[in-house]
Amino acid sequence: MPEHADHDPVEDLARFGADLARAGGDMPLSAADVRRRGDHLRRRRTALVAGGAVLAAVAVTAPILALTGDDPERTDRDLVTRDPRGALGPQDLLGDDDTVHSESSDWFTTDTSEGDGQAAFHLCARESLGSLGATAVFQRRFELRNTAEPSVEVSGDHLAESIAQFPDAATAAAAYDTIAGWVRDCTEQVAQTESPEYRAFEPRTVDVEVGGDSAAQIIDAQYGPAPRELDPYGDAAYLAETGIVRVGDRLAVLDSAIVGQDYTFTDGTPVERMLPVAADLLRPGGGEPFDPTAVPGSRIADDFPLAAGWPEAGGETEDPLTGPLRGLDPIPVVACGETAQDPRRSDRLSAEWVDVEDVRYRQLTTYPSADAAADAVTRVADLYRACPREQDTGDGTTRRWEVREVTAGAEGYAVLGWAESEGGATPFGETLLVVRVGSAVLVESRGGHAGNPQGREEETIAELVEQAGEVVEAMCPFSGSGC
Repeated sequence: MPEHADHDPVEDLARFGADLARAGGDMPLSAADVRRRGDHLRRRRTALVAGGAVLAAVAVTAPILALTGDDPERTDRDLVTRDPRGALGPQDLLGDDDTVHSESSDWFTTDTSEGDGQAAFHLCARESLGSLGATAVFQRRFELRNTAEPSVEVSGDHLAESIAQFPDAATAAAAYDTIAGWVRDCTEQVAQTESPEYRAFEPRTVDVEVGGDSAAQIIDAQYGPAPRELDPYGDAAYLAETGIVRVGDRLAVLDSAIVGQDYTFTDGTPVERMLPVAADLLRPGGGEPFDPTAVPGSRIADDFPLAAGWPEAGGETEDPLTGPLRGLDPIPVVACGETAQDPRRSDRLSAEWVDVEDVRYRQLTTYPSADAAADAVTRVADLYRACPREQDTGDGTTRRWEVREVTAGAEGYAVLGWAESEGGATPFGETLLVVRVGSAVLVESRGGHAGNPQGREEETIAELVEQAGEVVEAMCPFSGSGC
């Protein structure tokens, strides 16, 4: 083992996060991600670049006061009385189903609170949101869990969201600018921690697609070195991603920070993917349809047969099935650098089946109406139709997409995706099946060599439709009148 006694960790900080200022750039590899690297098939299109020792990440902000007390039966709905005019409330915070991370891990809520609490909402905050003029504040904290191996404890990774209502858009805009300034210049606050060196990168704007009077940005930062008890070699720093979004007179701040080194998110960084959802939730009254109880008949039964038609066992994997359950990452729908933004949904259930060279994902999503579900399907089909060929990645490889209609449900499409290298076929590909029945939409992704449709397009589509037959039939109650 090399000797690190004379190693100066501060000098090495400049090499961390060199590409953080661009979307999809290098991002930190936390302790949890290092432990899960071997399970790389668990998240499609997520490429990791390993580095460093196994590190324990720590939360960098103090706990906030939860209002739920010691009663485990109370829910977020107990925190506020819903206002038919759309008053700000916990329903406007990100939920477990809205958060994303990487690999085989997901964020799960640990506590939700009303008000500023007794601690700063962000490490760099110099005042409370109330001091900036907010008339209502709600906060939520999350913990990371290993969904592939639930028995493996994950600790330290930090995600929190704070949302605030202001008396007018001008006050909210001023708070937006003030908070961004704090995050860009956080030297004084970080100097009070064990990791005194701070460096923020140029903010990057994000199109959150809510229109109107809105703005959003992400500020990537690093500070360190990490404490010696976390990294005895001094090779790591804290790497943070802060998302700030304003929609009219409302504001949301997403605070993510971990200890680690670099990996690459090919579908966008976690905060970049969550920020549009956070923006959508800020729209007055916008959070209501996310509650399946608010739209009768839109909740998916816990025993819904989402994994029906899949093999009962894996070829080389002992336990290939995860789910069905809520809270897994949604299937990324990305082509030519664009993402199909999902309309406001009511409920979602997911399942994963991962074996060597055979990776399958399914998600069933319900919407407040059949029209909203049809809109969701159209957005997916249109995204891939507009991207028959992606740009060369620089190594001679391009990705191709083709959309075909299929006979399934009220409407259905198959999306055929494959990679070409210097114009020739490769063994890599992916096939998506999208089926709508009433207000419900099924999306299935088949990846690995088994999902490559080249030369067997009709066979691949027929196989997916047949295997999903029982699932589609079980969606009939969402059509209103039945199938």
